[in-house]
Amino acid sequence: MPAIKIYYDNTSVNKEISSDWGFSVLVKHKGRNILFDTGGNAQVLAANIKKMGSDPKHIEFVVISHDHWDHVGGLPAVLQPKQKVYLLKAFPSNLKDQVRAAGAELIEVQGFQEIIPGVYTTGELGRTIKEQSLIVETDKGLVIVTGCSHPGIVNIVRRSKELLKKNVYFVVGGFHLGTLDAEEVKKIIEELKALQVAKIAPCHCTGEKAIALFEKEFQKDFVKVGAGSVIDTSKL
Repeated sequence: MPAIKIYYDNTSVNKEISSDWGFSVLVKHKGRNILFDTGGNAQVLAANIKKMGSDPKHIEFVVISHDHWDHVGGLPAVLQPKQKVYLLKAFPSNLKDQVRAAGAELIEVQGFQEIIPGVYTTGELGRTIKEQSLIVETDKGLVIVTGCSHPGIVNIVRRSKELLKKNVYFVVGGFHLGTLDAEEVKKIIEELKALQVAKIAPCHCTGEKAIALFEKEFQKDFVKVGAGSVIDTSKL
């Protein structure tokens, strides 16, 4: 089961860890370290990583969900030679050049692909804003990590289930629901429950009102997270 550390979020669960608009999470699975997104500010990310007892030198893989400043801004703080960095093919050339200049290996993503055994990128999803999400296979089901869910959180979960033919155990990340009213959010919650999502941790761009609705509807299966969170998914 993967261990998850949230380095960057617009709320914090630890007064020692700075909050700032953006998202970055470390997924540690079978001894391998995968960083998903990098927040909006390299200095904030670097400080939070250090305070949480981590070191960018141990990050083997970097996956960027989509090309928005609050997910790519911290990239200079973590880029290392020989890292493998997964960017969507649709991303601009200046971002790809930044990866190459650091001596990292750029991997351009279009479709679903394996990163390491049991960990995958959904590949490029969405029409207007292209985005990829991370999927981890576990004994309890799929763990899905999302950046902003511009393609739709329900679509991402449904697609993940289709790709790997497994139930969904845990979903964490930004769901981008801040502009929706309560009834629209409740409909999305119903759809996620119909897809048999077991446990859920909305954060970042989900919106405070939407997060409160998720907590009300999922109850004990709602997981409160923010910058500074350390999650042992085997104990949820």
